Amino acid sequence: MPKPVSARRRKTQGGQEIIEFALVAIILIPLLIGSVVTGVNMIRSTQAQQVCRDLDSIYIHGGDFSVYSMQQLAQRLARGLNLQIGASFTGNQATNTGNGGDGLVTVSQITYVGPTTASICTAVGAANCVNHDSFVYTQRIRFGNGALVGQSTAALGDPTTTSISASGLVLNPYTDSGAKVPGASQTQLQNLWQVSGGGRTPLVDGQVMYIVEFYLQPPGISIGSFSMGAIYTRYYF
Repeated sequence: MPKPVSARRRKTQGGQEIIEFALVAIILIPLLIGSVVTGVNMIRSTQAQQVCRDLDSIYIHGGDFSVYSMQQLAQRLARGLNLQIGASFTGNQATNTGNGGDGLVTVSQITYVGPTTASICTAVGAANCVNHDSFVYTQRIRFGNGALVGQSTAALGDPTTTSISASGLVLNPYTDSGAKVPGASQTQLQNLWQVSGGGRTPLVDGQVMYIVEFYLQPPGISIGSFSMGAIYTRYYF
């Protein structure tokens, strides 16, 4: 008896599906892996942004991140992001960066100092008010992995003064040039906040900004050539 046409066709086409699948997989598998890596990184980014905003909200409402209990709170909020704060300490500690982990938190209070005729410079003496018409650091606290300290982790730069208290307060913010926000960061703040238009008005003498910056290094997880990137987020209040 002659074989049916369908049977003859299956015999000559054996293995074709495997070849087709292999050709399609060359495209689909990298797309799938890329989607997974991108999705996980987006989740980390969203979580980091929320943590950063929550910390800044706590800061502007009086939270003192130079004490261990507040850094513990930050660690709990950043659960799953591997923010490490080390062993407990007593009192105030403006710098707690001798830790491992993937995260670094930088907390800054920045004040705008007006012209030499404004109240701040008048109080310290116009001749002594070297930081007039500028943004200055009035507090700086940092905790997490100190190995991550760098321009990419604190886009607003760092104060160069060493006159900082245990709670992170800058002792002479108006008369110490090291308290002035440096170079490019000063220009960015001036362009961002000392402009008019769009419902905005320039900051006035003595006006304060509360800023939290949160940096996460890549977690070291990669799939083939796909790897997760670093995350940086910043909030102003």
